[in-house]
Amino acid sequence: MNCQTLLIDEAPAVRLQGPAGDTVTVLLRGAQVISWVDTSGTERLYCSPNSPLKGPQAVRGGVPVIFPQFSGRGPLMRHGFARMRGWTLQPWDASTPEPSVSLQLENAVGDDPQWPHACVCTLTVSLVPQGLRMALAVANTGSTPFPFHAALHTYLAAGDVTQAVLTGVLPQGTPLSLRDPIDQLFEAVAGPLQLQSPGGTLQLAHTGFCDVVVWNPGPEAVLADLPAGGYREFVCVEPAVVGVPVQLEPGANWEGVTVISYNRALSTPDR
Repeated sequence: MNCQTLLIDEAPAVRLQGPAGDTVTVLLRGAQVISWVDTSGTERLYCSPNSPLKGPQAVRGGVPVIFPQFSGRGPLMRHGFARMRGWTLQPWDASTPEPSVSLQLENAVGDDPQWPHACVCTLTVSLVPQGLRMALAVANTGSTPFPFHAALHTYLAAGDVTQAVLTGVLPQGTPLSLRDPIDQLFEAVAGPLQLQSPGGTLQLAHTGFCDVVVWNPGPEAVLADLPAGGYREFVCVEPAVVGVPVQLEPGANWEGVTVISYNRALSTPDR
């Protein structure tokens, strides 16, 4: 396994390289995956060139970690604090069967008065054969239960989203056309999903996460950190738990896992 720490546009990051030459790059701020290049050299994620990696705003693209609040569904900043804080790179675990990197965020009771709960979040990113595995774990280290939302806000490179189709979120396998702008929560989606686009075909499977959010702003949206026409290059397909928040008891743990695969049959996220 080849793992290196580096600065990208002044932002501390870690880059992991698999034995087949695939790479994944993760910012320490927000534990945000910003690049996943497969074994053919194809970038599978979209990250806006107009979004500074060093902040102070959230980075638009890659895989922002949404926790403990989704969007504006609560008193916290939009999408919660996890994507804005610095995470700590953890020592490599030699027992993992594939190249992996883990980052951890600790939240103490007094860190945010609007969310007075103690917890530890861990994001583990792994390069699996012809795929990327991301596991978000939450541990309640305090003395009181707390509810939370979580999502991995994945910007998938689509080539041209207006020609993309997503299957697995609508009943009876009906394909969902992504020709038009979309911002929709699909609840109780077991998966697996398949995204077919000019950028290639991707299979997506998840456990722990029970919902899926699909988002693309379309041509009419004006976003300062997205170039003109940038909406065409991606679609966000997010494994999430939003509709019914997780209620985590003291000492309890929760984990959501997603695997994005290419050029192979669908599989479960379990090792």
